[in-house]
Amino acid sequence: MGKIIIQNVRCSYVFVETPRKKENGEDGKYSIQILIPKDDPQIKKIQRLVKEALEEKHGAGAWNKKGMYKLPLRDGDEERDGEEYNGMYFMNANSGRKPGIVNRNGEPADQDDLEEFCYSGAVFHVSINVYGFKAKDGSKPGVAVGLNNLMLRKAGERLDGSVAATSDFADYSDSGTDDDDEFDDL
Repeated sequence: MGKIIIQNVRCSYVFVETPRKKENGEDGKYSIQILIPKDDPQIKKIQRLVKEALEEKHGAGAWNKKGMYKLPLRDGDEERDGEEYNGMYFMNANSGRKPGIVNRNGEPADQDDLEEFCYSGAVFHVSINVYGFKAKDGSKPGVAVGLNNLMLRKAGERLDGSVAATSDFADYSDSGTDDDDEFDDL
């Protein structure tokens, strides 16, 4: 199993505060989809770890038969619609435990940090581990990515179309008056 910290990557499908729900409504895993430009030098490191994990779990030469295996690094141009996938590779990282999340200063992220920087489209540093797995229930064997921890780096264009609550209600916040019982005219 190999570990790597991928730096300054845009992410989508961000389920790191609460686990993603399964189709049956039960809690699933914490997860994140990592988008990486195809020309990013980190791609070579990730590919090396995938190859090592594949051959460690499935034997020497497994990389030469990689079409037989499920591999985590996928081509956004070929597999996804949406401009955010143009010129990108993507991979999904999952965990049964809640990942640690820190802000830009390496301190535990507070609610304001999470609201400002933890959403689909934001930029993160992501700590992952890459490991091989055997086939289950008729699925292909292969290599998966485990989600360890996140560092919130910077805001990016939101992919989910939402806005932060602080932005949404900026014009409605108290202006320092003591008139708590006074309501605006409707």
